[in-house]
Amino acid sequence: MLIAAFLTWNAGFVDAVGFVSLGHIYTANMSGNSIAVGIQSASQDWPETIRRFWPVLLYVVGLLFCRLLIEFGARERIRSIAAVSFLCEIVLLLPVFLSPVASPPTLLAFGFVALLAAAMGVQNAAVTHFSTITLHTGFVTGTLVKFAEYGAKYLGWLFDQTRLPGHSLLGVLQASARQEHFRLTLYLGGIWICYVAGASCGALGDHSFQFKSLVVPIAGLALLTVLDLYAPFAQREEEIPKRQ
Repeated sequence: MLIAAFLTWNAGFVDAVGFVSLGHIYTANMSGNSIAVGIQSASQDWPETIRRFWPVLLYVVGLLFCRLLIEFGARERIRSIAAVSFLCEIVLLLPVFLSPVASPPTLLAFGFVALLAAAMGVQNAAVTHFSTITLHTGFVTGTLVKFAEYGAKYLGWLFDQTRLPGHSLLGVLQASARQEHFRLTLYLGGIWICYVAGASCGALGDHSFQFKSLVVPIAGLALLTVLDLYAPFAQREEEIPKRQ
């Protein structure tokens, strides 16, 4: 669960750095870019349409690359395939981090957007199974959907418990800490907070250090790489499904 929280924070950080420094283009949140593609194409602003579509394309490339990597890891029984994915993400982030240019020209900015979007695609596909739930760490729309789902189940449980004879509301609330849906609701709310906090840290880091602030997510990914070598994160991703 802590890994999911960090990866979500990481995505918010990288997305914010890209958004602030690369012309307000999202590199992790493809919903916003997809809406922009629709708006700009309706306005027949084709250069801007291409600029908004570009990160979507590279994000999908990153997703596809990572899923193929995991498929290969499953076939070859490579236990720490997530470590390889995190290393690939680091390699994609490094050129942007090492850039001496704070405000890159258009062509270089296109390249930086491609690198960051591909890196976020790799991360989003690398690990998706956390404890009993499935999460995508590159965006939080699905997390909010699950938050509402588990929250509704908890509220239903709370209502049923308070109707039982001898069960006071205070006593039921005290027992909520042992209720799985309650714990998952709190956790998913915390994941959203991690995404927002990552974006805030990314914006502040970019304001002070520009692309050099990417050293923080790079260092975190390096730590996860080492940890994955000892306790593989992506074992469920590597399960080969039965072929028809």
